[in-house]
Amino acid sequence: MPDIRPFRGILYNPAKVNLADVVAPPYDVISPEEQNRLYAASRYNVIRLILGREADRYASAAQYYRQWRSGQVLIRDEVPSFYLLVQDFQTSDRGTMERSGFISRCKLEDVGKGSIHPHEKTLAKPKEDRFRLFQATHANFSQVFGLYADPHDSLKSDFDMARTAQPHLDVTFGGVRNRVWRIQGETTVAALRKRMAEKSVLLADGHHRYETALIFRDAMQLNNPRHTGDEPYNFIMMYFTNLHDGGLVVLPTHRILHSLPHFDVREFLPRLKGDFHCEVQSDSGALLAKLRGHGRFAFGIVVPSDRQYHLCWLKDPSAVSMSMNSSMPEAVKSLDVTILHSLIFEKILGISKQAQEQKRNLDYAKDAHEAIAFVNSQKAQAAFLMNPTPIEQVRAVAESGCTMPQKSTYFYPKLLSGLIINSLDED
Repeated sequence: MPDIRPFRGILYNPAKVNLADVVAPPYDVISPEEQNRLYAASRYNVIRLILGREADRYASAAQYYRQWRSGQVLIRDEVPSFYLLVQDFQTSDRGTMERSGFISRCKLEDVGKGSIHPHEKTLAKPKEDRFRLFQATHANFSQVFGLYADPHDSLKSDFDMARTAQPHLDVTFGGVRNRVWRIQGETTVAALRKRMAEKSVLLADGHHRYETALIFRDAMQLNNPRHTGDEPYNFIMMYFTNLHDGGLVVLPTHRILHSLPHFDVREFLPRLKGDFHCEVQSDSGALLAKLRGHGRFAFGIVVPSDRQYHLCWLKDPSAVSMSMNSSMPEAVKSLDVTILHSLIFEKILGISKQAQEQKRNLDYAKDAHEAIAFVNSQKAQAAFLMNPTPIEQVRAVAESGCTMPQKSTYFYPKLLSGLIINSLDED
């Protein structure tokens, strides 16, 4: 049962800054170009805390954080709250959408031992980076993203009541409007905590930060002989949204192949035909339309030699499943990303699991046209275009106790860094 708590969030002072100038996307999706743009937007932009470009970015983040708090650029709420977050955004196929959820502290649970389930693998290097930032600042600058199942939307009345007032924060960034209301009051808070205690939580985004928080908690506990388990460092700031929310959108993450020695398209494409039906499409638009219509077990493959667009789909999914590790749950075997990584990357192209995890020959793109442009400009050897992973499959994998390959899901829109900050020192 997840243990959620209201907290006194640290927010930007509207008398000191324009909120749109100081928030940022999560650190792991910020390009060097966007980093520079965010630096230029405001000297108080949260980029200086989450992804600094100073020589010692951890020490500089701690210094900025102290200065901004002492200078009242960042101010702490007086009363502990849950924070209702509503995001309004546009999609190309479904028009205007709204996703709602709430932000709270959530007590950390060891991975695989409680009611909080990860669904993606993590790497050591990003966790080391975030741990050093945790050590330097003792703060969460963005939320981990959690999903809970509530088909009857039992929290809706609490959210609707909060929304009768004007939002406390209202900022549009990257085409997404973010509105925040405080949820307070002993009765409302207690009811929300009780309802959430009955749920299990799927980590949708922020796996590295969650596991880093566990490492930080253990380090803090070792140095605290009076540790009780209720100190702020035992919690992480998490955003929760309903698995059945009508605004829950999962986008695909496409794969870009590069720097693979001896890669030969003339050998690769015929080898695919052992397990896949392959069909050449006239252009990228036709390929993407056919891919979307095909559903599961299909990929778009773009190669640079003749700029051909190939739609490939499995001949026999059950046979491929039987050829995989017998200890792997069926929920994992049947994922498109598992088939791509195991059958094509590992078996056909010879890219080991370790090399995949270390991104020696793979990169990722959220936009299919960006991935195709890398190929057409000769910056990549091939692009592998994906359909999004259905949320039901994500949940099935998490509940099986297993994980998916990295970058298997892309929940849109992303949560802003700097919207609300959580101190790991103060109650």
